[in-house]
Amino acid sequence: MFDWLRIKLMMSLALDGAIHYHHGKFPPEKLDYERLLPVLLRATDAIARYDQMLKNMHNSEILLAPLRNQEAVISSRMEGTVSTMDEILKYEADHQNGESGNIENVRSEVIETILYQRSLKLAQQALLDGYPITQSMVKSLHQRLLSFGRGARKSPGEFKTEQNYLADRSRKKFYLCQLALKNYKMDWMTSLTI
Repeated sequence: MFDWLRIKLMMSLALDGAIHYHHGKFPPEKLDYERLLPVLLRATDAIARYDQMLKNMHNSEILLAPLRNQEAVISSRMEGTVSTMDEILKYEADHQNGESGNIENVRSEVIETILYQRSLKLAQQALLDGYPITQSMVKSLHQRLLSFGRGARKSPGEFKTEQNYLADRSRKKFYLCQLALKNYKMDWMTSLTI
């Protein structure tokens, strides 16, 4: 049924003007550091001030938890999962300390957003504990993220192997986010340092 709806949607879009993003242009061969450096320095200064403020607090979760919740709600909304901060806070109040309790009356979108928020928290804690960002870590977080809801049957814990498509239904435009999947390697992850 889902595939039929996707085909019907794609047939209603004008594909002749499809835009190919980053086709053969990512990662860029050369970065304009003169343009990027001032912005990076301002961001680094702001992060350093925020980090110092967190270090001086008795319980930094007081500031981090609302930001993490807000980020989870906004990022999930981009994926089509709509929940509100009120729903997230109510869920957390009703299910304190990781108690699962009765989740039958909780919308699946709220659970998906909670899983996103918990994946963020788990990643943050792993980095604080000194674990490097690896393929294994990313796959583990992805598996946790998709353990419930729409993505539970879509290869949780595995890298994407199919093409992404975006559609602007109001303008009937179709966008391709093309990936060179056969040539794509995750070797860059081994060189990341925090």
